Amino acid sequence: MLSPTTDPFLSQFMVRFFFVFGIIGLAVGVGLVLDHVRMHRMFGIVNHWVSMRHSTKWLAIPRDTSAVVARNRHLIGGIFILVAAYSTLVLMTQVDVARIATMLRIDAPRSLVVLIIASARWCLVAGGIVAIAVGVMLIFFPSALSAIESRANRWYSFRQQAPNVDTMHMDFDRWTESHPRFTGWILAGGALVVTVAFGTQLFAHG
Repeated sequence: MLSPTTDPFLSQFMVRFFFVFGIIGLAVGVGLVLDHVRMHRMFGIVNHWVSMRHSTKWLAIPRDTSAVVARNRHLIGGIFILVAAYSTLVLMTQVDVARIATMLRIDAPRSLVVLIIASARWCLVAGGIVAIAVGVMLIFFPSALSAIESRANRWYSFRQQAPNVDTMHMDFDRWTESHPRFTGWILAGGALVVTVAFGTQLFAHG
């Protein structure tokens, strides 16, 4: 499904990526086998735990904009109606599904591509109709819209549902410290296979 220009570039990138990280894995494995004390000391220097929980807290705070919307409901409702009506009209009258499918040149059955594009188009049309209805209700029936929103609006916080996601799990690190040479041999062997396999592809193509 990739274009003829993108496919070779992506393939060469993946080959180089696995080749480089295969060399890194091989070096780490050999280091664990030969001098695991120094390798663990280096792990302690380069390993840093970066927590996104504190820096993304503002994303999990609900913000109520109902007061602003209520003060400007005629303006916001009018914008909803105009923009949604224009986009819906364009989607229904000026979008040629077959032409878009031809322009995309996706390596898939044409009937499937047309079906996907047509489905996306009608989903957008349905969304536009809903937006028009919301705009009309916002202008003429704000109480009814508020009643619907009070039942439909629910705040879901991933932070509350998964509080332990940000917890460090060091079981594998401790196991590696207990069996450094065994881990090193496994890592070096696997990395050697990866390095040889992708190195052969890399240098075979120049």
